[in-house]
Amino acid sequence: MPEYLVELYSVAEPDWAALIRLGDSRPVRYVRSIVIPGDETCLHLVEGDSVAQVSEAFDQAGLSADRIVEAVCLQAPAAVDNRQKKS
Repeated sequence: MPEYLVELYSVAEPDWAALIRLGDSRPVRYVRSIVIPGDETCLHLVEGDSVAQVSEAFDQAGLSADRIVEAVCLQAPAAVDNRQKKS
């Protein structure tokens, strides 16, 4: 399932109750968030079938998304993780 980055601006902290409701009866799954307090920005990573589906899920959860874009998540390979641990 594609992943999407949902950007919310002018938000001091995430509305956790709304994020919990995000997947209620909709095929959108909340994955994780990054909060940037100094910029009053919340970045939410979700899974869904389309931008329209993600947008509708956020609207129904009472969250006003400023921007939604498809995202590709990358993780460091184990070799990089091990090298960082030895330092």
